[in-house]
Amino acid sequence: LRGVLAGSALVSAAACGRGDVTPPLEVSAEVSLGATEYALLSGSQVAGRVRFPAAGPQGAQYLVVGQFATGTSEVSANFSLGGAEFSAQAPLLADRAFQPADARTRFHTALRRWDAELVRQARARGSVASAAPPVRTPPPTVGSKRTFRVCSSLDANGCATFANVPATASFVGERVAIFVDDSAPAGGLTASDIAQLGQQFDNDLYPVDVGAFGAESDVDGNSVVIALLTKQVNGLVPKPECDNSFITGFFLGADLEPTIRAQFNSGEVFYGFVPEPSPPATRCAFSVTTVKRLIPSTFIHEFQHMISFNHHVLIRNGDTEVLWLNEALSHLAEELGGLHYDSLNNDTTASRFLIGNLFNAFLYLKDPNAHAMVTVSSTGTLEERGGEWLFLRYVTDRFGSGVLRQLVQTSSTGAANVVAATGTPFATLLGRWALAVYATDLAGFTAPQALTYSFWRFRATYASLNQQYPADFDRPFPLVPSAPNGTAFSLGGTLNSGSGAYVLITQSSGGAGFDLTFRGSGGGALPSNAAPQLAVLRIR
Repeated sequence: LRGVLAGSALVSAAACGRGDVTPPLEVSAEVSLGATEYALLSGSQVAGRVRFPAAGPQGAQYLVVGQFATGTSEVSANFSLGGAEFSAQAPLLADRAFQPADARTRFHTALRRWDAELVRQARARGSVASAAPPVRTPPPTVGSKRTFRVCSSLDANGCATFANVPATASFVGERVAIFVDDSAPAGGLTASDIAQLGQQFDNDLYPVDVGAFGAESDVDGNSVVIALLTKQVNGLVPKPECDNSFITGFFLGADLEPTIRAQFNSGEVFYGFVPEPSPPATRCAFSVTTVKRLIPSTFIHEFQHMISFNHHVLIRNGDTEVLWLNEALSHLAEELGGLHYDSLNNDTTASRFLIGNLFNAFLYLKDPNAHAMVTVSSTGTLEERGGEWLFLRYVTDRFGSGVLRQLVQTSSTGAANVVAATGTPFATLLGRWALAVYATDLAGFTAPQALTYSFWRFRATYASLNQQYPADFDRPFPLVPSAPNGTAFSLGGTLNSGSGAYVLITQSSGGAGFDLTFRGSGGGALPSNAAPQLAVLRIR
């Protein structure tokens, strides 16, 4: 990379002649960057001291991100990032306490893991995931009845028990048939409400998802997707947890997997909650307004999961997409829904699709080193989903919207899928993205195109949200790098797969050069599977 000179490797203890003395690190790379230039340092370049030159008359400022630029999930380790002469001050970044995921994210994560396990078990039995073309059948008719097998309680693995739910078709359109639980509480959605949801799916949500990712399967041959609205979804999270986190809907791969789908609903089904104005004491109340507000974004999110299962598993006999990328794609589907309504100047509806991603990303950017971006088996958090959406939105901006179909219509998964779709090393994408989230619309700074988002101006967006909703967006811009006084500093904490710790280093006019080290806690080497990387951008 431009401006980076490879240097020496670590000096061995034997070379010093004394095995009881820790040898000093030699310079392993030298950075020489002009304003707006950047470099990504990895491997032997970050094994020792990274040297920065003395500043000129105007001084200099660098954004440095210490990253675990790995596609391997769940890599986590303590780190130290230090500059020049280490001071005895306490770390500017301390270890963060683990925050358990809420019920909604735990459940959806467990379902995606269960989908993946179903496919693995089918392969172990020698089953073939793909199946013969379905026998064509007519779609349901309004008023027709059907009994569905529906997840009714949760455990650590997802669905613990299933209930048989009789339901009646209330709307049948060109693309979706909406069934309503026969035992849904009184005072719920009217026939007009349901027709409006069905028409919205047919006219807006279906074309957005299929246009971006590709078509769904049709294993039952009836030409429509079924949406079942049932109180079983309401009851998945009881009080008191449902006061803060609840499930609005889901998709289950078992309904499509050829070897077991006959035990479930053998067709394209996703599930949604229903209004429940006066619930039992153990359940939370949900108004008609709340359901009407949240169900459309749930539909477009879960429909992407259904499309992904079709292309990865049923068509290409591959594995299900890994958790972090599957969720990133579904959250991007929500955004695309919002942008569709934005193009129609329907600001109210657009904001309902967009606000969730903006909030999740805000949480992630407030403390990026504390949360993994690359996850496969973790319980999942809103912060992780925020990082995943931010990364995929960056990739989409840089490589075009066609990259989304490439990511879905493949048997590749995870980081390898992203590399194949973009033709770019994963660590390079992570490094550029880490710099882009800070630099895109930084005042008075023109970022290189590789370090920009094309659509979002996040500083302007978050400043507006901070003014409108200060309780939820409590600062004008969430990402505030540590800013030591001078070039002598020591940062510590924990890093996780795909994420990084940010520091803004400022040299005064004529300031002396300095060395930077990126090590494990105590000065040891960082894990090799973490792919340690320093992303460096000279701001001035």
